[in-house]
Amino acid sequence: MLKWLLVGLVVFLVYRFAMKRPRYDRLFSPNHLIELSRGLGRAKVAALGRVGEGPPADPFAEGSGFITSANIAVVYTVAKAGEDGHEHHVSLSFRGGAFSRAAAGFLAAAICRLLGLGETPCVLAVSNSGIYHLIFQVPAADEARFAARSVPKLDESSARRLVGVAMDDRGPLLARLGKLDVNVPK
Repeated sequence: MLKWLLVGLVVFLVYRFAMKRPRYDRLFSPNHLIELSRGLGRAKVAALGRVGEGPPADPFAEGSGFITSANIAVVYTVAKAGEDGHEHHVSLSFRGGAFSRAAAGFLAAAICRLLGLGETPCVLAVSNSGIYHLIFQVPAADEARFAARSVPKLDESSARRLVGVAMDDRGPLLARLGKLDVNVPK
């Protein structure tokens, strides 16, 4: 009898462990990329409207941040980088806790495609708090054109294509994954 209680306890613990781990199946779906494209379009416009003002106190209320149905918090900010243009920064975090490298690389690659960055050098870095940061610079000469270009509204077929492309594009971003040491006030 004791043996069956131990087996039951082990099965229960394995089940609890498996259920607490983040599930990413929704994150890699075309519907999530459709949702991401809509939110990213709004966040880009809001962030470009605040250039040089510093990060907002509440990016979700200001419109430069949003949370997807897969519990991914996305915050878009733009900072002046002098005469060279603007530095764009997209932060990605998982509201449920730890965020996997593969998922962050996939989303960063999808965001690069949605923003039409093409050959623009992008850096993906992870902070000591587990938040991923996609950082890229838009030269001053291209800033007006970049600001005027809207994020495409995806349909089902274009979202399916983007899933495959982002899966392929995430490798180079993750190969150069950097580290950020961010001190968050408590």
